Amino acid sequence: MSKVKNWVLIISLVLFTSCRENNGSDSKGDYEPSEEIPSISFTAIGDVPYNNEQRDGLINIISRHNDIDPSEFVIHVGDIKPGAAECDETVYEDVSGILKTFEAPTFIVLGDNEYNDCTDPQQGLEYWNKYFLHFNENWVFEPTVTYQPERTENFSWIENKVLFIGVNLVGSQVHDSLEWQNRLVQNGQWIKKLLEEQVNKVEAMVVFGHANVVEAGPDKFKPFTDLLRGAAKTFGKPVLMVQGDGHFWLKNKPWPEQNITRLQIDGGDTAVKITVNTNLDFPFLFDREFLN
Repeated sequence: MSKVKNWVLIISLVLFTSCRENNGSDSKGDYEPSEEIPSISFTAIGDVPYNNEQRDGLINIISRHNDIDPSEFVIHVGDIKPGAAECDETVYEDVSGILKTFEAPTFIVLGDNEYNDCTDPQQGLEYWNKYFLHFNENWVFEPTVTYQPERTENFSWIENKVLFIGVNLVGSQVHDSLEWQNRLVQNGQWIKKLLEEQVNKVEAMVVFGHANVVEAGPDKFKPFTDLLRGAAKTFGKPVLMVQGDGHFWLKNKPWPEQNITRLQIDGGDTAVKITVNTNLDFPFLFDREFLN
């Protein structure tokens, strides 16, 4: 009878110890919910203004945007004038002044109309640098923005575990094949470098550029897209590429790397609010009616 009591005592001690280990106050447990990452929203515009009507429309967009304050920042994806118009310094100055009335910090990437399509592209670039280089520094912006040493017009920052990158990706004519090749490679290499450095710190990437690199002659953009696709494949997490250039809405996955979504915005006096919520399997949400 004493042997039975001993076994009962041993089993009771084992069960008591097990309960203490599984339910103790210092135990983290297996079902603790993971912390949600806050979403981030931004506004994209581009290919504007091309005429006085669009100029008035842009001013109206900015006024409504300031009233409702929907976004962390604004991105203009290039083309501040029509390509056929003369690259007059007063246009750069005028559009710069208009965009500065955004209350939200505003970024801009080069478009071909104010650079590559100019009679003197170098002069157009000088005007752009004078009025738009590091344009975001006209506002207080909490994340630290870095610039590519080789191409100071290219920018990047991380916010809410999203890597944002803006690059000099223009379309139209190839004036200097060596310059064109070097610029595309430098753009792609920088994206690759940033992703390699931040792969464990970010859950998504958003790239801003102007040119339609798919329908508008994909071969001439191949040095860039090969590097982008390779980096995205290694990254393995969602990537959004936001562009202008085409003047109509287009959202698709143009490459075999299915984690890359390409968005071409409407342009003109329209805007789209893009929200990145990395808690979702597909983290990119689009609202084209938010100012209506």
